[in-house]
Parts: sequence; C-alpha cells; structure tokens
Amino acid sequence: MFIPLHDQNNTEVRIKPYVTYGLIGFTTLIYIYQWFVGLGNDHEEIMFVLRYGLVPNAFLNGLPTYDCVLQSGIKGVSEQYRNVVSVTNSPLGITLMPVTYAFLHASWMHLISNLWFFYIFADNVEERLGSALFLPFYLVAAASGGAMHLFFDAGSSLPLVGASGAISGVMGAYAVLFPANRITSYFCPVWFFIRRIDVPAWIVLGFYILVQSFSLWNAEILASRTAFDCHIGGFIAGALIAVMFRSSRARVAVAE
Repeated sequence: MFIPLHDQNNTEVRIKPYVTYGLIGFTTLIYIYQWFVGLGNDHEEIMFVLRYGLVPNAFLNGLPTYDCVLQSGIKGVSEQYRNVVSVTNSPLGITLMPVTYAFLHASWMHLISNLWFFYIFADNVEERLGSALFLPFYLVAAASGGAMHLFFDAGSSLPLVGASGAISGVMGAYAVLFPANRITSYFCPVWFFIRRIDVPAWIVLGFYILVQSFSLWNAEILASRTAFDCHIGGFIAGALIAVMFRSSRARVAVAE
C-alpha cells in the first residue's frame, strides 16, 4: 500500500495556509469538547454525536425528533443487541447536518489519521484557490460527500461522522491542480519488504480513490461501516471545482 509521508513538490506556497491551520485547530477543539462531554456522561456524548452527525433518515425526513440505531448492519449482531436512541434536535441542527458531521470523529485515531492526510495536501490547494475561497470549498466538499452518502444510505439511522468527505475533496483538487507533484511514500508489495519511493501525486491519489470505489462496491461483503460513498462524493466534488481553477489559470497564462 501507499502511505504518503510528506509533499516533495516544487510548488512554492506563497501564502500562509491560515485556513488550513484554523480547520485543523477547530476540528481538534470540537473533538476535545466531545471527549470531555463523554468523560462525564457517555449518554451526553452519544446525544451530541446524534444531533450533529449526519443521520440520513432524520435529515431526509426533516423531523426534529427521530430514532437512531447505534448498532446495526454488522454481520453477527442480532436484533436483541440493537440500541435505539430517541433524539430531539432543532430544525437548524437538522439542516446543518451535511456540514457539521465533518467536524465530529469517532476516536482520537480517526481524528489524527484524517488531519494527517489533510495537512499533507491542503496547503497547496489553499494557495491555489486562495484563503477566502478555501473554507467554502472545504464545506462544499463536506456537503458533497454527505450528499453521496444520503443517496446510497437514505434509509439509514446510523450517524455519519468524520472529515473524510471534505478531506477527499482536498485530495481530489490536489490531483487536478498538481498531478505531477511527487509524494514520498512507503510501498509494501509484501509484508516483509518495505521500500521508500517518490511517486507522482496522481498515482497516490488515484490509488486512494480506486480503493474507496472497490470498498464501496464490496461494502456488504466486507461488512464495513466506513462511509466510502462519502469519500468518493467529496473527491469528485473537489476535482470538479479544481478543474475550473485550473482552466482559469491556463487562460490567464495564455493572455499574458
């Protein structure tokens, strides 16, 4: 597998990626708050996640009171172990679910792994789009990932959490804007043989989206709860938005 370590590109970042740093800090603070809420009362943390995570059934019905199934869809889990929780939310909370879910995470490892990929790719994308547009871009990518999840899992009562959809959007934009950049990676063809290599960014990102597509296609077989549809939706949205910026930059270069 490929594990990106750091960017080895020749692109000079001319602005400080303040929005990137701000998103990393804000997302971390949200999880710290979520974690502290859980220290005092597990039920309160669960309710926090169920109000601000993306619950497809609740969002599509638009009702402020809904039931969430915390354990379902996993092979080997029988009906008697399902835990149904009744949630009361606000109309605004329901409306913002396709964005707020991206600032919640299931664990410290979930948070760190997401922010690690974000940190690798976001600064160059922010430099190309500009700080003023990077935050709206990030939120649109998150919402696009959420929309794809809603399409595939419309009847689900499980909460979706995590910044993966938005971060996939950043990776999609990076693939379009910087396809020739090189990423220092580890390649492991067999478990006992690991090589460090530099590969073009488009190979790493293409490998990533292929894995996501395969995982979505085989989600039932793999009995996975990872929202690969969200990753794919965010990636596609990020790539499509980046195409406009790449085309715009090309036209300016020709005019000059």
